[in-house]
Amino acid sequence: MLLKHFLTVLLFSSTQLPFSDVQKRAMLSWAKDLGAHDVPSLKAIKQSNECACKLVSNPMQKVTSASSDIFYINDIWHAISKDYTNPLTHFAMQDYLEDGGAGMSQVFHGEKMLLELPSPPAARVDGKIYFVNELLQECSGAFFIPEQDSQDPCQEKEIYAMGHAVEYTDAGFIVSDEQEVVLTSIFRCSFV
Repeated sequence: MLLKHFLTVLLFSSTQLPFSDVQKRAMLSWAKDLGAHDVPSLKAIKQSNECACKLVSNPMQKVTSASSDIFYINDIWHAISKDYTNPLTHFAMQDYLEDGGAGMSQVFHGEKMLLELPSPPAARVDGKIYFVNELLQECSGAFFIPEQDSQDPCQEKEIYAMGHAVEYTDAGFIVSDEQEVVLTSIFRCSFV
């Protein structure tokens, strides 16, 4: 693929500034009228676009509804996998809830997270990842088994864990029947 074709395809494929075929044809004609050299045709641009889509795959799928409306749906799993493989974006991606102290990066609906939606399998606190349903030790020396992590939308990025307190005795560990909610920032280590 030639550079001029690639750059034109890149311009015409902008998601922020979509162009119709009529607009593309007018822009190419305008460039020719101004005396630009080697201006590609719209057909050549479309062929270059198809070639680029074959090389990197096209996550967009055209769907026609029963009422003949046309929608274009992006394959979200494909987009996420590209984000993970991109060395510029994969370090910024966050899989688990994170206790960031005084900052707030996202707004969560606390009641939905706590009662309706399935909990993420873990929470990251001070760089350590604590999984649900594992025995954890708190800073006080007490033990806890979290069943679900959630974020309080009223607090600034604090993560809470709902679960059961665990008491250590000579006979072994005794798990309380009562559920309680604690801040994940009190967790010190896990025993996995």
